[in-house]
Amino acid sequence: MQKNTKCLKLTIQDAIVCLILVALTVFVYRDYIFEGKVVITPDTISTSAPFDRFTDEFAERYEGAPLWYPHIFGGMPYQASGSYHHLQYSFESLINAILPSQLIKALHGRYFFPLLLGAISMYFLGRILSLSRWACFLASSAFVFSTHMMATEHANRFICFMHVPLVFLATYRVFDRGKLFDTILLGGALGSQLCSFHPQIAFYTAMLIGLYAVYTVLNAFRDKIPHQEILKKSALFIVGITLAVAVAAILVLPLHEYAQFSARALSVGGSNVNVPFATSWSFPPIEILTFIIPSFVGFGGELYWGSMPFTDFPNYMGIIVIVLAVSGAVLRPSRMTLFLVIATALTLLVSFGRHLPPVSYVMLHFVPFFGKFRAPVMILVLLQFSVALLAGYGLQTLIERIRSKKDNLDIFARRLSIIAGGVLVLVLTLTLLESSFQGFMTSIYEQADAAHRVRGAIMNNIGYYAQINAIRFDRLVDDLWIMTLLIVAFSILLYSSRKKSATLCAAGICVLVTIDLLIVTLRVVNPKDNPTQIETYYASRQNELVKTLQDDPSLYRMLPVSEFTSNEYGYFGISTIGGYHPAKLGIYQELMDKVGFNTFPVLNMLNTKYILSRQPLQGPQLTTVVESDDGYLYRNETALPRSFLVDSVKVITDKNIIFEELKNPGFNPSEFAILEKSIEKQLGPVADSMVEIIRHTPHRIELIVKTVAPCLLVLSEIYYPAGWHATIDGDPAEIYKTNYVLRSLIVPKGRHEIAMWFDPHTFSIGHYVSQIASAVVLFTLISAGALRTRKYILNRR
Repeated sequence: MQKNTKCLKLTIQDAIVCLILVALTVFVYRDYIFEGKVVITPDTISTSAPFDRFTDEFAERYEGAPLWYPHIFGGMPYQASGSYHHLQYSFESLINAILPSQLIKALHGRYFFPLLLGAISMYFLGRILSLSRWACFLASSAFVFSTHMMATEHANRFICFMHVPLVFLATYRVFDRGKLFDTILLGGALGSQLCSFHPQIAFYTAMLIGLYAVYTVLNAFRDKIPHQEILKKSALFIVGITLAVAVAAILVLPLHEYAQFSARALSVGGSNVNVPFATSWSFPPIEILTFIIPSFVGFGGELYWGSMPFTDFPNYMGIIVIVLAVSGAVLRPSRMTLFLVIATALTLLVSFGRHLPPVSYVMLHFVPFFGKFRAPVMILVLLQFSVALLAGYGLQTLIERIRSKKDNLDIFARRLSIIAGGVLVLVLTLTLLESSFQGFMTSIYEQADAAHRVRGAIMNNIGYYAQINAIRFDRLVDDLWIMTLLIVAFSILLYSSRKKSATLCAAGICVLVTIDLLIVTLRVVNPKDNPTQIETYYASRQNELVKTLQDDPSLYRMLPVSEFTSNEYGYFGISTIGGYHPAKLGIYQELMDKVGFNTFPVLNMLNTKYILSRQPLQGPQLTTVVESDDGYLYRNETALPRSFLVDSVKVITDKNIIFEELKNPGFNPSEFAILEKSIEKQLGPVADSMVEIIRHTPHRIELIVKTVAPCLLVLSEIYYPAGWHATIDGDPAEIYKTNYVLRSLIVPKGRHEIAMWFDPHTFSIGHYVSQIASAVVLFTLISAGALRTRKYILNRR
């Protein structure tokens, strides 16, 4: 009975700590929860809003999930490219299934619940590693409230971040206990992270647990553990990874299939790795100082003066966390702390990207899939995880040494006081020499900005640029003083309590760390927007030009000359030949890069009926439709319809020759088509043949064709072989790649009913596999929880 009472007491204490983490989460998101404020980023308006509107409209009109998006780049896969991933089997979908949608919305659910997942799983990871509650609380807070986590505005990325502790916890348990339950937990945790759909973070997490698996197995051999035991645990780990892929099969299989057709798979300079792309956001070594001084490189936005293309926040972790992490690594040597040090070092080196060519070369050319991502800096999430856990070990060591009254703690406390005093003297000196210090930093700002052409406009505005530099310097000085006061407070707290109360010291350190992190967190979690702002924005965009386009019931695309990379017209159901997507189809990217849209033949074959420009245009093919203060809308009189017939083909297998043909002003897509494989049938003439589209939806196209001779039916629809199927009068028909980016069918003489539909097998198979795997995970976890509860109740009797 005493044992059960003790267990209950421990459980209550853990619950109290978790409630404190809940309270802190509510505090951080209070403006979202209590005032209904939101953050509306440019990406939210230009990308998320059009996608969300399309998804909602698709659900109202059709059955099933939307798999093809028609409104950018002439059409592209929707689910396989990562644009749509609401159909998933993850922690988020479980929350959505259990809790009322109004409650989720009120609690800022896409961030609130994942943050709790990360905080609580990090806390219990520490408990499993035998850390005290104070140490676990510190590790949890240091991880979830670090600036990289809290400043992330992309929900999918944030959700993936918060899965890292749980995935590592499950991996640790697999190699520590070797039980099937832990394998199921690993499959569910990693599968949920994969389903949260930020492949880069999931890939980095897989690297972390893979490294831990190798590290653990090597140590097992060193300890002469029986080979059967090593093989058993390794097999359970592999089963867990396999189960995770199965849980996420609905996303993983289509994504893997799409990868070979994506622009990210294009060869660059004869190499399969686009090095400039893959190293776009490489972490500059100088920015390591942002770990302890958040505003060292300007913090973010216009104030940022670092060498990355742009950034909105620093990778701040806090001076106390860093000191504790170093203490954990030095004062508490163990296999786990050694692994965390190795992980910290490796992730930091990899994050440098192009700034450390030897490591970057190895990662890009020898680590599968690594070169598909473009932001090595994002791997710092693993560093922040490792450092937070090391900080927990550091606090644990200090607590134990206070309780054991060890003299070497005095040495540590004195050294820390000396460091704190040195920092205080340095910052005080810089403050007294403020004018010289400001001049020195301003020269650094100017050199850094001059190296980036995108900042030229700011530098040319001399008055505004002076204000920017003044703000940069003021924030730097403020952060230097905050850092100084924190390290001084930490040293005083440790020195004064080193021979007194370990609990008081631990509590004080946790409070200091939490305050430190929240000070910076509140600078990045600061919602000011109203949820209706998106609707208001698009209401203002629905001008005469847009209304005219909406009034045209025909199938067409348009070219917004001045807004080529905009996705916003998709919000109104208007399809363009431009747009933005980080992983567009490779063939379309090549068309844009190698041919361009400067010739009417290319515009014509893409069904570009309208051209919108802010400046007046001239040309015999153009008829003015609207002239207004918002711009000029022209109708392209030579644009071809969405489907048309030709009776002549050119077979060209070399894509560079195809590009030259497409650029040729004499190219006429209405007279002949370019194919990349020979056809046996003799075509033509077209004569009085006709084609009519009788149904056109994102997933299905139905046509009636009447021909006087065999013809090639060309559809101004983007070629994508992984999912599009066709039949002529119910019989399967081959879809030909035409004019490099379009589709065509050979239609026999006579009247025929043609259907073309999008049904990728990878989605159907993936959905089926995900359902089974998710059911296995959920059933196992619920059953294990029920059995443990039953055992506890029986023991209470």
